[in-house]
Amino acid sequence: MYRYQLSLEKAKILRQRFIDGNYNAHQLAKQLRISTCTTWRYQHEFEKIRAQYPDKLKDFGFYPAEPKRAHWSTPKYQQFLFVIPALITEEKTPTLEPGKIWKKYAAQSTATYAFPTFKPLFFKWLRENVTSDPQKLLDHIAPKDIPTIKHWRNANNHRLWQIAKAMELATQGVSRREIKDKVETSYKTLDHWIEEYKKKGLKAFDFGPNPRNQKSTKAIVERKEKLLRLLHETPKLYGLNRTSWSLTALTQVYNQYYTPKISYMQICRCVDQMGYSYKKSREMLTSPDPKFREKISKIQAILQKLRPNEKFFSIDEYGPVSIKIKGGRTLKHLTESPDVVPEKQKAKGIVICTAALELSTNQVTYFYSARKNTFEMIKLIDRLLEQYHNQETLYLCWDAVSWHNSKILKSYIEDHNKAGRPVIKLAPLPACTQFLNVIESVFAGLARAVIHNSDYLSVDECKCAIDLHFAARNQYFIDHPKQAGRKIWGKEIVKARFSENQHCRNRSAMLGAKT
Repeated sequence: MYRYQLSLEKAKILRQRFIDGNYNAHQLAKQLRISTCTTWRYQHEFEKIRAQYPDKLKDFGFYPAEPKRAHWSTPKYQQFLFVIPALITEEKTPTLEPGKIWKKYAAQSTATYAFPTFKPLFFKWLRENVTSDPQKLLDHIAPKDIPTIKHWRNANNHRLWQIAKAMELATQGVSRREIKDKVETSYKTLDHWIEEYKKKGLKAFDFGPNPRNQKSTKAIVERKEKLLRLLHETPKLYGLNRTSWSLTALTQVYNQYYTPKISYMQICRCVDQMGYSYKKSREMLTSPDPKFREKISKIQAILQKLRPNEKFFSIDEYGPVSIKIKGGRTLKHLTESPDVVPEKQKAKGIVICTAALELSTNQVTYFYSARKNTFEMIKLIDRLLEQYHNQETLYLCWDAVSWHNSKILKSYIEDHNKAGRPVIKLAPLPACTQFLNVIESVFAGLARAVIHNSDYLSVDECKCAIDLHFAARNQYFIDHPKQAGRKIWGKEIVKARFSENQHCRNRSAMLGAKT
């Protein structure tokens, strides 16, 4: 049991930290967003398990049983405990009737419980203080019936299993309530089974053949076969301008080509019984790269072991973005109409921003480019070498476009590594996985903040807005150091972190000019 109603995941985290020996109540409370009192209580619980049940410490589902709390020692309860033993001793019949005993108890007691309160207390006292032989509901099962009962226990017929199990439990002295709960039936049905068996034996459970209409069964089978033939064909073959079947279309075509005619609800029932249901298609982001797992594992290994004198950069280009009236989400009153964006506009220019996001410090290095090519990448690398000249290693992570894998770029990096420091190492993403590039999340936040709903008069005005955005962002993480991960600055649409389950690229945020 979980003492303090904490979720299973959080309780496992607390227990693992205790086993590892780095259990900090204050830090864990802040991390898991729970009270410090709760972390202290769990720590006390784990210490008790380690002291009393050391072999159970790593059993995450084990907690010591809580002692039962005794009944409050009130004068009324003390008088109840004093009177009841004598009344039970006076009873000569094996069956104790709580109503009869309550009347005697009420006559001898000055402070009396009402009967609804007395009854559960009475039965609880009996369970704790009186040991009686269980009274069997059924004395025995005839030896000739035992093989049949065992066969019923293993049969697929649920009703026969219920009867067999009830008979066995009844001969073992199990109470009516326990049998009822086990076989999931009612007291009335259970009593009927036992009484009928005592009178007739297993003949009491002989069921006649199912008088089901064989003609109707054959018609249903034929109906399903006809529907299956329709489902395997396209609706266009039957003159319907549809690409897939609907239940209404199935009903229409079935009644047009087959007899007897059936209703829409009969079609629905048959389709459901055949195991068919509507399922929506999903767009999957996949990579054809045969070395996908190898490249992802390499990036994850680098990030897990990144040292203070090493930097990891997520690199990409934003744009080209045309300078014209842009649409987006705006806060409007109910009476206001949405802004109108002309479908055909003349662009005032385009902007391409080449940038690198350093994941451990959250700093963005960027500049504006006239085009996307290898020489712009070399320019970016030169800026990174100048800015991080005191580092030992710079890891560059980018997608698999042609100018990121050119021979000129690779030769430039090899020549630099032979001549000086810091060393440049590549950690490319698999092919067709732009959505894993962390900087795409930063670009989405940039677009949402300064590109959407914009109408800049010139390219320079747009560049000025981008400069202010990145300057404010970089300064924020200088003042509040934080690694890329959960939430970067609050401007990004999705979490900017590297994970193969993360989709950093937001299509609506990346709308720009195609030329």
